[in-house]
Amino acid sequence: MKKIAIAAALLFGMTSTAQAGVVTVWGESVSGDVRTNINNFYSSLAGHSSSVASGQLDTVSLAATNLLWATQPADSYSVAELNTMASFLANGGRIAFMGEHGSYSPNQNIRINAALAFLGSTISIVNTVLDGGFRSASVVDGQILSHALTQGVNTYEYAAFAPLTISGTAEALMIGEQSYNGAASIMMAYQNIGPGSVFLITDQNVWDNAASNWSNSFNNAKMFENLLSGNTGAPPVTPVPQPGVLALLGLGLAGLGLTRRRKAN
Repeated sequence: MKKIAIAAALLFGMTSTAQAGVVTVWGESVSGDVRTNINNFYSSLAGHSSSVASGQLDTVSLAATNLLWATQPADSYSVAELNTMASFLANGGRIAFMGEHGSYSPNQNIRINAALAFLGSTISIVNTVLDGGFRSASVVDGQILSHALTQGVNTYEYAAFAPLTISGTAEALMIGEQSYNGAASIMMAYQNIGPGSVFLITDQNVWDNAASNWSNSFNNAKMFENLLSGNTGAPPVTPVPQPGVLALLGLGLAGLGLTRRRKAN
């Protein structure tokens, strides 16, 4: 019985390892050093850490990463990079994609759409631009929708976004002032994919201004902290026991069976 207990403890111990609080910022920005601003924001949050990664994503270690920011791709993602993203999601990771508004750099959005489709997401970007000039969204005006990831976000400052389309299990988090094709325009969306999740915005001029310059009257900081620490509702990662643990567990079960046979005799 001791062997079974030890094996079970090892097995369940492996599945409870937490990766929360670690951010990796990766990508290429053409409109100011957005990556630095994102990294500085998460590094300033108590209890969390952040770093900027460079090079091909498949060469970046994401073993300890909870949230991956993939910003403004200057070229198409390689198959190896897409497979790295898929593996990251399968291990419970969260990916936040950021593109551009459709009139500025539409090819970035096309590349992000291709990545989202590869990963099994049903969110995509429409290459147009809405809500030019700085504006504010709020819960009161109905632009900020109720969701675990918008908890505590009562107001949000933004400018100029490309609308998103969603279907299936994807969820809208915020909508713009202007409508698109006669319906509410989605400017922020989210979707669980297995134990992982994806989040999508286009450039809303929120990161071009350093996070330290965000007005205290807006909850932009809370919104982006929620991406890291909010409960997304995704199912837990399915554990893959190590061969040694399986052998130990099997040994324990065999011993238990032998003991039962002796008692029966």
